[in-house]
Amino acid sequence: MLPAMSALAGPVFAFAALLAFAGVQKLAWPGGTAAALRAGGLPSSDLAGRMLGLTEVVVAALALAFGNLLTAGMLVLLYGGFTIFSWRLVAGADAASCGCFGQTEAPTTSLHVALNAIAALVCGAAAIWPTGGLSDVLADQRLAGLPFLGLTAVAAWLWYVMLEVVPELQAAIAANDLDSVAVAAGERS
Repeated sequence: MLPAMSALAGPVFAFAALLAFAGVQKLAWPGGTAAALRAGGLPSSDLAGRMLGLTEVVVAALALAFGNLLTAGMLVLLYGGFTIFSWRLVAGADAASCGCFGQTEAPTTSLHVALNAIAALVCGAAAIWPTGGLSDVLADQRLAGLPFLGLTAVAAWLWYVMLEVVPELQAAIAANDLDSVAVAAGERS
């Protein structure tokens, strides 16, 4: 019989993977993040965007490697910060992009606030009930952990879609711009 895996492992690893992806995007294309920081009233530059991206990559790697109280706490701090930052952008006069994924320009919506808050809460629960590192979790899985990895990747991708594609589609629908709806839906397929 296999030992019990933390029920939080999949979601926390999905949030860490998404964070790593966002960090890599910011390292490659920091301009969108710099613009979002500026719109949020924070110091902004390409260097600031890249430093945030580097921080995200490092925290994600640590969370995937160790899955302990410290790494869960770091995830909570980042996702909690993203919650507050996206709330500030939503409360602002213009619908600024969140800069989540570097070059993309999806408008920040209340969905961003909710999704970041949920991620922070789940990671907070992982501080109480640690997941262990990815290698620990995979060691307890059948089929070399491939089903677990696949489902975790799908969860990360769906979270990305909710942060990037859904707001673009909502904005296009609100503007009654059916061409943009078709482009937004087709770009991400």
